[in-house]
Amino acid sequence: MIRPTRSIISILLTFAITAVVAQPAAAQIDPGEISQLEVHRDEIANELAGLDVQIVQAGANVDDLVALIDRREVEIELTADRIALTVDSRREPARTRTEIALAGYTAGDPRGNALLAEIQTLEGNDSADRRREFYSTVIDDAQSRLDVIDEALISLRADLTTARDRFAEARTQKSEAVDALTALGQKRTDLALELDDVKKRIVRLRSLENRAVLTGLSTFDDPSRPALAVKIDNVSLARPQSGINQADIVFVEEVEGGLTRLAAVFHSTGAKVVGPVRSMRTGDFNLLGQLNSPLFANSGGNRGARAALAKSTLIDVGASSKPEGYYRDRSRSAPHNLYTNTFNLWAIGADLDTSTPSPMFTFRDPADPIDPSARPVGGVTINYPRSTVDYSWNGSGWNRSQDGSPTVDTNGKRTAPTTVIVQFVDYGISAADAKSPEAVTIGTGTAWVLTDGQVIEATWRRPELTDQTEYVDSEGRPISILPGRTWIELPRPDSATLR
Repeated sequence: MIRPTRSIISILLTFAITAVVAQPAAAQIDPGEISQLEVHRDEIANELAGLDVQIVQAGANVDDLVALIDRREVEIELTADRIALTVDSRREPARTRTEIALAGYTAGDPRGNALLAEIQTLEGNDSADRRREFYSTVIDDAQSRLDVIDEALISLRADLTTARDRFAEARTQKSEAVDALTALGQKRTDLALELDDVKKRIVRLRSLENRAVLTGLSTFDDPSRPALAVKIDNVSLARPQSGINQADIVFVEEVEGGLTRLAAVFHSTGAKVVGPVRSMRTGDFNLLGQLNSPLFANSGGNRGARAALAKSTLIDVGASSKPEGYYRDRSRSAPHNLYTNTFNLWAIGADLDTSTPSPMFTFRDPADPIDPSARPVGGVTINYPRSTVDYSWNGSGWNRSQDGSPTVDTNGKRTAPTTVIVQFVDYGISAADAKSPEAVTIGTGTAWVLTDGQVIEATWRRPELTDQTEYVDSEGRPISILPGRTWIELPRPDSATLR
């Protein structure tokens, strides 16, 4: 039977860990969810306010239609009364008497004829011709009056039909208005319930929210886990890199040949893909010692560097000791294709002897005054022996460029840290490799702190290995920076220019 090689076992373990080890539950929460919920909360509140106005208007419309229905009922009643009066007008006593007499005359009723004769006698004219003429006049007058009354009745009946139609229309409008008012009320109820849910979610998230010690930003990840420092390649073939925009702090160190390498520190947030991961340098152990026994991810190192790592305060979770935490991206050429996942490395290092990092910076609220020695600056240019880095203020952060090209990650996102610190350091020679420069990060020196579009000329000081580097102004006051991600460049003295 063919036994699997170590590399195949490593690959299988990598896939197994990637499948099994998930982000902590808290990390499933989007750190930006609170701000999104707050925006949605305000949108709902504004919509509710608009609905309240619509409900008032709809209620007034219903009231108006109720009053209109009452008026339409009055119109029907008045029209009916006019019809009744008009019908009654056909029965007026005098006209009725004449009509009875006329009916009696045409029917040969002697009583009716006697009545007409009496009328004629009273008028002083009882001739037969005059009598016939009078009969015709009475008939014509009665018919004329009846025609007028009948026309009035026809008109009144039309008015009654119109009034009834208008009454029915008003009732339909009222029904529709009541339905609209009910729909608005239901929508308002639904929105009020949604607003209550959003507010409860905000309160819940606030209860889970932590303040990240290395960025000062809100985070939902585990504040008690160790910092994880990952050595990342920074030559042109390695760019763009993965995970650099998720790191809390990124140190930029000079390495052999005048090139640079990154030490990306993750704590408040992680990244599913980080790399390309490269080898350690002896200067890493002093530089990263201020993170309280952090996990240290790397692709390996020479014998002298590995021996120094074993004696350091860093906890090795590199590819040589924990190969199951790494994999090769075959779309890139070696050695620029080794990658890792911070959550896997945190899981691998869960039982190792690590500690939570101590705060490295003092953070100020954006509304608080900046250090009195600060002055506006547009950016800074840093010259390493074989690489040039530029930062330009964009209004909220510092756009980073390297060797004339914007620094972006593999997702195309521009790297623009909130704060940039140019910490000028001397470089000695590594005991593990005479060609490798080693940054001197314990002691004191000068620094520029670029924050909020301004620069503060500072002094950095770090007496002991386990001390955090402190940055103070010309009066010895600790410098406060805005909450956010920080890049710390470590060039040699007199190798940078402000502009």
